[in-house]
Amino acid sequence: MLQQFFIAIICLLLNFTAMSQPPTPINVVQAQLDAYNRQDIQAFAQTFAPDALVYNTLGDAEPSLKGREAIAARYGELFKNYPLNKSVLIGRMLQGDCVIDHELITGRGNEPLRIMAIYEVKNGYISRCWFIR
Repeated sequence: MLQQFFIAIICLLLNFTAMSQPPTPINVVQAQLDAYNRQDIQAFAQTFAPDALVYNTLGDAEPSLKGREAIAARYGELFKNYPLNKSVLIGRMLQGDCVIDHELITGRGNEPLRIMAIYEVKNGYISRCWFIR
């Protein structure tokens, strides 16, 4: 009986430790992609840090979007204007805190759009994002 008690305590401690860890960069980016495809603007925006920066093109000196509120406004408008908009993940790579996704965007017009997105994840949130078109 005492042995089962200690096993139960150890399991609880392991679960608590796992829950207190921030999600992995891949988990954060996947949550963002899932919310994007559901067009759930609240869940989508919550994957970004409050002070996140989004760059339209890799190499841009200035971000096109600054902060979670600006991201929510821009993507909320996108979701409204393109209700069939979806992103299909073609490939994904992880390098340190960066997740690099190759995506096929559909539902915005006649031709699908291929992009690369680089997401930098810090403390469980996307802190910066760059696109390669």
